[in-house]
Amino acid sequence: MKNPLSDYAREGRRLAGIPVFDVHAHVGQWPGCEGQTPDDMIVEMDRIGIDVAAVSSTLAIGSEFAAGNDQVADAIRRYPGRFIGYCHVSAMYPELMLPELKRCFARRGFKGVKVYVVGAKYNDPRFDPVWTFARERRAPVLAHTWGGDLNGLDKAAERFPGVAFMAAHTGSGFAYESYIEAALRVKNLVLDLTYSREHTQMIETIVEKVPLDQIVWGSDAPCFSMSHQIGKILMARIPDEAKRSIICRTAARLFGWKPMALKRRNGETVSRCTGEGQERQRL
Repeated sequence: MKNPLSDYAREGRRLAGIPVFDVHAHVGQWPGCEGQTPDDMIVEMDRIGIDVAAVSSTLAIGSEFAAGNDQVADAIRRYPGRFIGYCHVSAMYPELMLPELKRCFARRGFKGVKVYVVGAKYNDPRFDPVWTFARERRAPVLAHTWGGDLNGLDKAAERFPGVAFMAAHTGSGFAYESYIEAALRVKNLVLDLTYSREHTQMIETIVEKVPLDQIVWGSDAPCFSMSHQIGKILMARIPDEAKRSIICRTAARLFGWKPMALKRRNGETVSRCTGEGQERQRL
């Protein structure tokens, strides 16, 4: 009989042979955090058993988004197959959003779009070219949200049903009911459980109410601990099948990732993540 996933967390064991996809991580530094380098992140990913991380640059949150996207490209170049890139664009510079997206996606490893709510809410027309680009490229979007305020992300998702919009930090600020309500109403809105603290029974409540194909997991590394973040999923009072979906299956579908094509540095073969080998579902 296979060990339950909670045993890996309880015993501090690496998730050997279990595919794990981190949809929300970063390269670069952030004030107040002792950031790790991409080299450090790979060591930690191998220690825990995280196969791939989708990353954006903390530098890109401000005006230096092009330089930040270059940092992401460098991490992908150094660790192909382990990092997937988000191209970060800003509504503060609407005339540069589409050219920057085209520049990023002409490079290897960029598969998603990252946005931060600066300059405009997500349902502002300034973002429409970004959402159109994401729909054409079938690129998932990771959007920063906080404290139950989706900043118009649900409205953007309603207007662009062919795009997978991931609401980052679901449950932050001790608020999660608004995220649940929005996900039930908008089927292409995906809840990202990236955050450092959780309400009692929050994950269990979300899993009970929201379809599993609308829930993903991320660490927010290097500012937050990868081990802490995945521990809350492994120890949640939900079935192992739900845990596997959250830490791999839904993300694999959204990004078209196939873990069977990857081996970890220690030679371990990653087992199949159910559904990852199928054609990506059209949202």
